[in-house]
Amino acid sequence: MSLPTPPESGHIDIFEPPSKSLPAATEPRKIRWLSSFSPELRAWINESLAGTIGGVAGMVVSYPFDTVRVRLQNPETAHRYGGMVHAFRSIVKEEKVTGLFKGMTSPLLTLAPLNGLVFGAYGYFLRLQSPDLVPGEKPALYQVAIAGTLAGILGSTIAAPVELVKIRQQNLLNPRGAPSTLRVVQQLWRRRGIVGLYRGFTATALRDSGGGPYFLTYEALRRINPHSPLTPLLAGGAAGVVGWLSTFPFDVIKTRMQSVDRANAGNYKTTWSTIRTCWREEGWRVFWTGVRPAMVECLPYNMATFGAFELVLHFLR
Repeated sequence: MSLPTPPESGHIDIFEPPSKSLPAATEPRKIRWLSSFSPELRAWINESLAGTIGGVAGMVVSYPFDTVRVRLQNPETAHRYGGMVHAFRSIVKEEKVTGLFKGMTSPLLTLAPLNGLVFGAYGYFLRLQSPDLVPGEKPALYQVAIAGTLAGILGSTIAAPVELVKIRQQNLLNPRGAPSTLRVVQQLWRRRGIVGLYRGFTATALRDSGGGPYFLTYEALRRINPHSPLTPLLAGGAAGVVGWLSTFPFDVIKTRMQSVDRANAGNYKTTWSTIRTCWREEGWRVFWTGVRPAMVECLPYNMATFGAFELVLHFLR
């Protein structure tokens, strides 16, 4: 008896259910306990797990660029650096290489699973729009954009407090005596409770709505050459650039707000007041502060993320 044809490399169909026709000899390659769940739940678990592993891979290779971007966007630290390259050199010189990875514990433990949540939610919202779509059939690109937008906004409910803690740690210039992730959370909670942890949430949600163009770009490019193993890497890198650029100004606003407590925020108390203050005092260019390190960061991050996602999803299915 011949084995069924395996999925083509670099092209994983999010609507394709796990195969039930594999012979018993191939069963050890599957996760047996998943067989007790419904196809919908299995698909969500597979996509979420693959997205989490992809998030870990992406974060490890790109986090130093994130630290540089945050330093350049924060008005309290930006004056210390003459640009992206100078910021890299200064951080390594003054804080050693570990300074580039400052605050990584919080996002690694939370943003990587968050990436899994976003990828799982993206698949769920796609299937919700097209319940009758048969395996192998592709959803419309406008459905991809809607699913990506909703998944991104959903993810911002977790991203907002996690990135707040990360930014507070990244902005600490003295590596000695720096508070731990737990300590920062405790300080924020004591000052304003849950409201304090969600400072900058609106700006975060607006930024993460870029999940629409993000997934749209990836899916559109993936359909051009679905058989190449390089497609997930190249399409992922391009998707990251488009997704970032589509909502990047809101990331600047979010960083400005989350870098200071509301009590000491001055004109940076709300999203709208921060936008007005930045425009009035620094002009339109301020909304693109840190865009260069962000672009350098998002290329390896999203290449690694989508590459790992597709690879893990291939083996899970």
